Amino acid sequence: MPSRRGLLTLLLVNIKESGIARLRLAMAVLAAAAAVLVVGQKHLVAQPGPGLALVLAGALPFAVDARWPQLLRPGWPLAAALLIVAACATGLLFYRAADGDGAVLLFIALAAWVGGAAGPEVSVPAGVVIVVLPLAASALGGSHTPVMAAIGAGFAWVAGTAVHAQARTAAELVTAQAAAARHQIASERQQLAREFHDLVGHTLSVTMLHMSAVRLSLEDGESAEALESLDQAQLAGREAMREMRQTVTLLGSAPGEGPPAALPHVRDLPELVAGYAAAGLKVDLDLDADLAAVPGDVGLAAYRIAQESLNNAARHAPGSTARVQVRATAAALQLTVTNDISSPAPALPLPPGRGHGIAGMTQRARLAGGALRAGPDGRQWRVEAVLPLRDRQ
Repeated sequence: MPSRRGLLTLLLVNIKESGIARLRLAMAVLAAAAAVLVVGQKHLVAQPGPGLALVLAGALPFAVDARWPQLLRPGWPLAAALLIVAACATGLLFYRAADGDGAVLLFIALAAWVGGAAGPEVSVPAGVVIVVLPLAASALGGSHTPVMAAIGAGFAWVAGTAVHAQARTAAELVTAQAAAARHQIASERQQLAREFHDLVGHTLSVTMLHMSAVRLSLEDGESAEALESLDQAQLAGREAMREMRQTVTLLGSAPGEGPPAALPHVRDLPELVAGYAAAGLKVDLDLDADLAAVPGDVGLAAYRIAQESLNNAARHAPGSTARVQVRATAAALQLTVTNDISSPAPALPLPPGRGHGIAGMTQRARLAGGALRAGPDGRQWRVEAVLPLRDRQ
């Protein structure tokens, strides 16, 4: 079943196409009526003469445009057709002049055509010329056309311009809808990439810690400890697969369908820290906060930031001690993760966007309305995130 956005786009396309198509059909019908009236008024059946050729040449472009609109596309084909109609309609006003000449209907159809097919820079001057032509022909001795004929041409031009504006607005809205859809797809892909980056990085780090423990146990002849580490690695892999399936299910569902608990939360930090500790990373957790009221997006951001920080500590500072501290007030949640580094801090701090992991953590914090700083602090690497819990824009 099409989405609401897809239905709106389809409706806009239909509005655009149907408006232009109806205008073309109305012009063709009006041109045909004009041809019938002119033939009758000027007795072109009994005495055809050049007038019959003028009628046919003046009415034919409207029929062609209604049946094959792609032939008279904007540009020289359309300009040539408009000039032919204007010339034929003006010639008919002078050919066997008559009061209430039906040829003025060609000018009315032509005015609607110009207004519907061209932009203001072309349609405005062309519309003025079309309105003035019947009056000028009458003044020069052609058919006597009342002022109402010029007014009719003016109203037809306004109607054509309104249809053109509606079609242009519909086209712009379709383009905007397409751009919004592309932006949403890109945003969802980035979210999916962040989730899987954190999942895979966490799983590989824990698995590698367990594999290191297996190797050390086998070197020491402790087969029981090696088997235990292998079991822990297997459990970590199964947990990662379960969370990955939950992530795919939630990200693939419509808004409001997925349960908020499908993704991890900052309340799950004890289990995360325990997993790293079981894999051999020295890590302390200082969780002195009431996390019951933390929103799901903030809780997920804090969890993923802590997960990525521990992952980086396990990869880049093996054997060091990591510390995770969580504090919460009524206004904000503060998460701090530190780990020891072997070399002293450089003179200038590293930028927060350095490295894919840090860039991802920074983006997570910004999406939750907060900010993140990451870099060396003396002989420690420090990641600090402040995520607002209220008044988020």
